[in-house]
Amino acid sequence: MKRLLLVAFAASIFTVGACASSGGSTKAADDGWNKQVAEAEAGIKALKKNDAVWRDTGNWKKGYLEAAIKAHKAGDKAKADKLMKKVMSQIKLAGLQYDAEKNAGPHY
Repeated sequence: MKRLLLVAFAASIFTVGACASSGGSTKAADDGWNKQVAEAEAGIKALKKNDAVWRDTGNWKKGYLEAAIKAHKAGDKAKADKLMKKVMSQIKLAGLQYDAEKNAGPHY
């Protein structure tokens, strides 16, 4: 069940990312960016519940998400998009890693 939710979450992230980068008005692009940030924060929060968040993703002061937000505010959209893709990828991969290793233990 968790894997299905994770796949649905990842699919929605990439769908929002595609919609946000498909041109249009500045307000639509900002709305898309805000949705991406909200989804990234929700993904990190969900990973933190399970203590599965990765170091570079979850560190709010030095992490990739904070760097992406700063780049977006500075007007460097290309850098912000690149960092946001990295954040989304790490959220997805951390969730997959958690699912794969949650029952890890010694095998006798």
